[in-house]
Amino acid sequence: MDTRTKYIIVVLVSALWVAFESVLVEGALRIADIHIFLVSSIPLISGGIILIGIAPQGASAFSKGLGRKGWGWMTILCALSASGAFMWFDAIGRIGASKEALLGGGSSEVLFVVILSAVFLKERLNRWEVVGSLLVIVGVFVVLANAKEVSFSVGPGEIEAIVSSLFLGTSVIVATYLLYTNDLTVLSGIQLLYSGVIMLAFSVALGIVRLPDLGGWLLLVAMGAMPAVGLWTYNAALPRIGASLTSVLFALSGVMTVGVQLLVLGIFPDADIQLPQSIALAVLGGAVAFAGVYLLNTDRGRMKSAAGKI
Repeated sequence: MDTRTKYIIVVLVSALWVAFESVLVEGALRIADIHIFLVSSIPLISGGIILIGIAPQGASAFSKGLGRKGWGWMTILCALSASGAFMWFDAIGRIGASKEALLGGGSSEVLFVVILSAVFLKERLNRWEVVGSLLVIVGVFVVLANAKEVSFSVGPGEIEAIVSSLFLGTSVIVATYLLYTNDLTVLSGIQLLYSGVIMLAFSVALGIVRLPDLGGWLLLVAMGAMPAVGLWTYNAALPRIGASLTSVLFALSGVMTVGVQLLVLGIFPDADIQLPQSIALAVLGGAVAFAGVYLLNTDRGRMKSAAGKI
């Protein structure tokens, strides 16, 4: 297996993992009724501790050697990540995981990453990568769109989904830049921990946190495994196949989210989960999207990046 195929698979694993995370977040907000600020912060802190615990000596050396400029970039990265994660989760609570994926990671985030990576990282998708990417994005739209959702009505949830994508897309560019010269596990762990602390500190300062019961705390801590694995696998691909291609492949999390929702509803029929209106279109869109992935994987061209060939 060549490097390109290996990291395409890694991104697909990340997308599937985050699909489970999105549905879990929807459950934590709608069913467990846990406060949005805690859902946005505690799992990030828990996930960061998990990754830092894997390489504690590396984390110590990283913290000491980052320098003022490096910590400046880390602060920007984590502020973007924290803001984006909060609005992502809050949008899920307002409009559901499926529609958030349609407006956010399935479309606008990809657009933001492709544009920003072309400007700042000098990445370019070749002709066949563009065709494959368009198939992926069209497939995601077919899966998630319906007559009611594809309308001109815009509310707080829709705005949050798009702004969240801008923040998260920008954080992807900063993370890619830092990953060229820093350890994957350590940087991902500190990114999660720092982002979670920023969000928790903000919520405590505002005095708006509503503490959950013991079961809620256990759920929040356990949820740390989701961002730990999701961010680690996503970050792993960024310096290897580029931010643009990684974001396009990750858009498949929208398709996968619908599959996870169906799985959960099959086990818990009364779960409060919002599905797309047409399952037949979801199947068709999934086929189109994965045809795009196949095209991306069969093409052996490479993107030019600021880091050169890796």
